[in-house]
Amino acid sequence: MRSNDQPELNPELETAELRRQMTSTGISAYLEHDLADIELESSESLLARLKSVDESAHATPVPTSESGRRLDATLLTAEPGLDLDFETAELRRHLSSAGVSGYLEDDLADVELESSESLLARLKSIEEPAYDIPRPIHAPRRRRLVPTLLAGTAAAVVAGVLVAVQPWGTPVAQASTPPLLDYEFAEAQRIADAPGVDPAEALEQLALVAEQARSGTSPSAIQHVITEEWSIDTDFDPDPDSTITATRTENWLRPDGSFRTRAHLGQPLNADGRGVPLGGRLDRGTAFFDEGDEPAGSRDADLFTDMPNTVEDIRSGLLDDIQCADREPGQERTWCLTDQLRNRSQTHVIPPDVMASIWRMLAQEEGIRSLGTVKDRTGRESVALSFIWDGAPEYRMILLGDPQTGQVVGSERILIKPSPSSPVEPPAIQDFFTIVKSENQ
Repeated sequence: MRSNDQPELNPELETAELRRQMTSTGISAYLEHDLADIELESSESLLARLKSVDESAHATPVPTSESGRRLDATLLTAEPGLDLDFETAELRRHLSSAGVSGYLEDDLADVELESSESLLARLKSIEEPAYDIPRPIHAPRRRRLVPTLLAGTAAAVVAGVLVAVQPWGTPVAQASTPPLLDYEFAEAQRIADAPGVDPAEALEQLALVAEQARSGTSPSAIQHVITEEWSIDTDFDPDPDSTITATRTENWLRPDGSFRTRAHLGQPLNADGRGVPLGGRLDRGTAFFDEGDEPAGSRDADLFTDMPNTVEDIRSGLLDDIQCADREPGQERTWCLTDQLRNRSQTHVIPPDVMASIWRMLAQEEGIRSLGTVKDRTGRESVALSFIWDGAPEYRMILLGDPQTGQVVGSERILIKPSPSSPVEPPAIQDFFTIVKSENQ
């Protein structure tokens, strides 16, 4: 049921129109029978998944929509074996879980979209009403709720970000995206074209520090990692007065490969984009809103401990794990390795000696530049390593290393060129995570 203030749309026409828009932009409009069991992590993975589905042909008479538009028969025919209402609900659920509105406005039928990216941007821009649709029971998914913190008696504009004063006196950032950080060799507003410097010295220093750290790795240990993170796919609020609040995610990876995660609402960021607290303690009033569990064997808990500790073996192990097709030096391989490091550092505790070899491995990869030092979202002094992949030149990825421990402590992904898949203008943060605790229990 839709809310009373939304126009009633014929369910068949609505589903047909959504299929038509998707088909016209090169995306299959049909759902596979097992799609209900597939969990998608982002709007991009939804797009890739829908493109991969083989679309069936149905030869039935071509009807006409309420607006007089002729609709192809395949668009009004449910996938064989799927109830139309169920298919519509499933499609909406997957769009919603990927941060895309599954609701069609009255005028969407008259909007012509030129590409799958413009379809995605259009769907993201639609305000989704409340409606009740039966959903299949499945494992909990992360649902981001970003409340707006009401300002006190004073507000000011600082560096283009609206700042509200909390009742206890600390200014918090209010904007559509988190404030950009200033780097030693790249001021925030020049982040798009700052060339950076040769990273060799910075990477070697991180490697030397990591080598000297004491390892607490044990085959029986539970790997416990806590991050605070923000993503434009799940946390974006177009209201420029919205409070920027990160999600606090706590992960446990057990030796048998089972995995548990819990998500809490973090604290609002300060006016400078920082303010994430270090350590693992939670206030009693911290809001919990999601959790998930994966059975034994779901993840490779020994990914790093089983690797022979040489640069070449670690490179091969990481590329094998991500199934990267390109093994030759170049941009594709660098992207695979940096993406692996971003993802695995949030779920695994990387042994210091392995971390040292990873830094030396990155020193041999193409396209990495140093942006010097920066105070991260916690205020911790960090070393920033940057990479712009030529496969997605509109984004700049930054890895943050701790000069005190030699460990990865976070990452930032920044929009540096206009993109139809992003609802904001560059330069702007697309996502960040900062590691506030990483330990073996």
